[in-house]
Amino acid sequence: MDKITLSRMEFEGHTGCFDFEKKDGQKFIISLDIFMDRIRGCYTDDLADTADYSKIYEACKEIVTSDKGDLIEHLAQKIADGVLKTDSRIEKVVVTVSKPEAPVKGIFETMEVTIERNKKEFVILSLGSNLGNREENILAAEEALKALPGVEGFRQASIYETEPVGLEEQPYFLNTCVGFYTDIGPFELLDKIHVIENDLLRKRDVHWGPRTIDIDIIFYGDKVIMKPELTIPHPRWYLRSFVTVPLRELKDVGQDHPDDKEVSLYRKRG
Repeated sequence: MDKITLSRMEFEGHTGCFDFEKKDGQKFIISLDIFMDRIRGCYTDDLADTADYSKIYEACKEIVTSDKGDLIEHLAQKIADGVLKTDSRIEKVVVTVSKPEAPVKGIFETMEVTIERNKKEFVILSLGSNLGNREENILAAEEALKALPGVEGFRQASIYETEPVGLEEQPYFLNTCVGFYTDIGPFELLDKIHVIENDLLRKRDVHWGPRTIDIDIIFYGDKVIMKPELTIPHPRWYLRSFVTVPLRELKDVGQDHPDDKEVSLYRKRG
C-alpha cells in the first residue's frame, strides 16, 4: 500500500463546545496520511493516475471552515468521510486534527485527535437461529449489528424457515441476510460478530449443530480473503438455499438457488 501525506494544513475553524469558539473561530491544523493500492502514477508519471492533492486540500478546507460542531473527534470523522469521497481509489485515510488554541487551562503545545478510517464497503451477512425464540434472536443480532459504529445503510431481507444442513436431527432454522456499508475492516468485523454471538449465548459444541445465533460474512465488497480464520466470499454460500434465497433480495447473484433443502417464507420484510 502506497502512502501520500498532506501535513499540517492550517485553516480557521469554529468547532468547539463554547459559544465564543463558534463565534470567533481559531486555528486548526490538519494532517492526512492517504493510502492507495500501488499508485499507478509511479509508473506513468500522469497526474490522473494519483490522488488530486488540490481537490483533497479544498475538501478539507471546506469541511473545517464550515463546521460548527462541538468535538474535534466529529470534525476528524467528517474530514475522513470527505477525503474518501474525493477518489474511489483511496483505500484508507488517517486524519489528525490539532487544536493548538484549545480553551484549556495549562501549558500544552496542542490538543489533537487521530482517527483511521477505511473506504466503506457493502457487506452481506447471513444470520440463522434454531434455539430459543428464533425470531427474537435474529432481531437482537440485527439490532446489535446496526448499533456498531461505522455501520450505515442497513438493509434486511425477509426471514425464511429452513431445513437444517449437515446434522439433520435438530429443529428447523430461521434464516435471513442483512447488508450494510461499513469501514470496519473484515477481521475486526469478524471479532465484533463473535462478541454479538457470545452475547446471545452462541455455543459451538457441535459442528453444524443447533445454535441460538449464527452470523457469517458472505461478501465484503469485492474483497477475496483466504485465511484460516476467515474466507471471503464464504466458500459454500452458493450451495446453501438458506443463504441464496434471502441473499437475492439484497444482491443480484445471477443464478437460481440450489434445491438442496426446504425453504419457506416466514416473515416478509423490506
